[in-house]
Amino acid sequence: MRKHNFSPGPATLPQEVFQQAADALVDFNHSGLSIAEISHRAPEFVQVIEEATSLVRELYQLPDYFEVLWLPGGASTQLAVAPMNLLGLNDSMAIVDTGFWALRSIDAARELAQVHVLESASATHYDRIPKAWNLPADAKYLHVVSNETIEGIQYHEYPQVDIPLVADMTSDFLSKPLDVDRFGIIFASAQKNFGIAGITCVLVNTKVLPVNSDRKVPTIWDYQTHIQNQSLYHTVPTYPVYVALLMLRWIKAQGGLREMQNQSVAKSSLLYDEIDRNPLFEGIAVKEDRSVLNACFRAISPEVESQFLEYCSQNDVVGIKGFPTVGGFRASMYNGMAMESVQHLVQLMKNFKPSL
Repeated sequence: MRKHNFSPGPATLPQEVFQQAADALVDFNHSGLSIAEISHRAPEFVQVIEEATSLVRELYQLPDYFEVLWLPGGASTQLAVAPMNLLGLNDSMAIVDTGFWALRSIDAARELAQVHVLESASATHYDRIPKAWNLPADAKYLHVVSNETIEGIQYHEYPQVDIPLVADMTSDFLSKPLDVDRFGIIFASAQKNFGIAGITCVLVNTKVLPVNSDRKVPTIWDYQTHIQNQSLYHTVPTYPVYVALLMLRWIKAQGGLREMQNQSVAKSSLLYDEIDRNPLFEGIAVKEDRSVLNACFRAISPEVESQFLEYCSQNDVVGIKGFPTVGGFRASMYNGMAMESVQHLVQLMKNFKPSL
């Protein structure tokens, strides 16, 4: 019997996607070849990446001036690549400090440009999204971490600003509809909502790319390189792209991004209702900023926490232990997480009787 995997990533995928991916790893479309050994320039794989690109365009209803790129290196690479492509040597960007991944973004951008940190939630241990701040006139874009996986907080409404948003959406990409015109760059690695580790999808609004810049961007990090080569400038990770395609097909078949959002709200509401009801547990984030994808909560004592972790392990729930800097529990409920798994966890919380 499969376990209920609440890991923050790599995350669980639907069983049908795992099975299709497993079949293709042995024999892709009855070709006698594995998808992992087909050339990234072969017609068979070009069809895969073109269909994946087309589905991202369809699901997000992307205008023609957006490009869809499939790049290796993980989303953390894009923390440096995005400012490298958008900022000149004397330009600046802005960011709100919402937690672990915002701090990573700040560190990466500071190696390349001036960074305005507009506000920080550190004083309240990153339990909320700061909403009161002033945007400097010289900022070229505002970086947002759409969903902080470690602290369990999420932008449910994006800031209304007159400059482009650059968004790290690694943990909530393809989980809800977007007004994409507000964004300059959106990037997300696949291993949470739409695949396995090894590939990052980057949406580039070509209107925000500088025509001339005094920054010399290395060819391999230049978005234009990959736009001109349709993501095939070098060997793309073929198997992760194929798994992403399978997930994109699955998301479309489920009803698209609106349905993904509905499912996320239903799953998280079920769990948060139990957290708020059950005297053995307490939420960490303020309610209005709670993530619908990563529910972070605590037990009433370290002893109860330890006992509940053991109880979960005995009942086939894994991946629920919180990040070391936060502690407690973290239940990650990405697109591939079945409602039945959330129902199982909630029932365990109801049945749990600690030794006090």
